[in-house]
Amino acid sequence: MLKINTIGDVTEVKFDNIQKLNVLVSESVKAGLQKLFERPNAKVLINMEGIHFLDSSGFAAFLSVSKAANKRNGQIIFCNISNSALDLFKVLQLHTVFNIINNQEEAVKSFK
Repeated sequence: MLKINTIGDVTEVKFDNIQKLNVLVSESVKAGLQKLFERPNAKVLINMEGIHFLDSSGFAAFLSVSKAANKRNGQIIFCNISNSALDLFKVLQLHTVFNIINNQEEAVKSFK
């Protein structure tokens, strides 16, 4: 479900065979992402390539993971968000909550 890749000190997460982040997969995605923040100061890049739809459970999972990251001084950046998914982030004003970068290369460089 989640494909994990390391780029320097950044952990990149991609979604394997998922096009919709909805109630059917959001709990598993949340659990997998939260494990990445068990270590302090984790830098996690969530590569949204291939995800075209998120429902409220998907956004709730990301908000929960963000809270876990903040407790451990972790960082989350999103990249490669499709226009349809980005529209949903904007409707919910979550583009002001999450750090969203256009592509993977720029996102990796933007970690502190």
